Amino acid sequence: MKTNSKLTIVAIMACTFAISSCKKDEKELPKVDENELITTIKLQFTNTTDAADVKTFTWKDIDGQGGNPPVIDEIKLAPNKTYKMEVAKILNETSTPAEDITEEVAEEDYEHLLVYKPFPIGALTVTITDKDKNNLAVGLKADVRTGSAATGTLQVILRHQVGVKDGTEAPGSTDFDITYIVKIQ
Repeated sequence: MKTNSKLTIVAIMACTFAISSCKKDEKELPKVDENELITTIKLQFTNTTDAADVKTFTWKDIDGQGGNPPVIDEIKLAPNKTYKMEVAKILNETSTPAEDITEEVAEEDYEHLLVYKPFPIGALTVTITDKDKNNLAVGLKADVRTGSAATGTLQVILRHQVGVKDGTEAPGSTDFDITYIVKIQ
């Protein structure tokens, strides 16, 4: 009888072990931080020698990617000047009221990087002036120096770099990638 009881206990334990070892380890999936829907970007330029010379230029694509083309202001700046540039607004205007994403980017600056690519090189120089808690560039604020009269472009890219920001454009994903026409005249 004792042998039967011991065998029964061993059989129950073996079955329990077999059943529990067949279960897959349930691991918590990492949180996915999705990119924002961005419909409007406003860049503000303030002339460093004339504080009254403030210009705001807007990129707007209310229906999002693929529908109607975006409405884009031409950036018009004076030659051989320095401007303080600020990303004044990053908005999602598909919601009511419009969602202001600028504050979120500022609060989570350690996860974001704005990249500026002027073309032709030399017509415009952009130097990012704000840093995150890790002393890496953010790009919500920059100094912009214009060269002589020219026409070109300024590509502005917002990189979402959760947990991978290293001060370069490469890691992460793109929240927006837009191009303004620039006229220095």
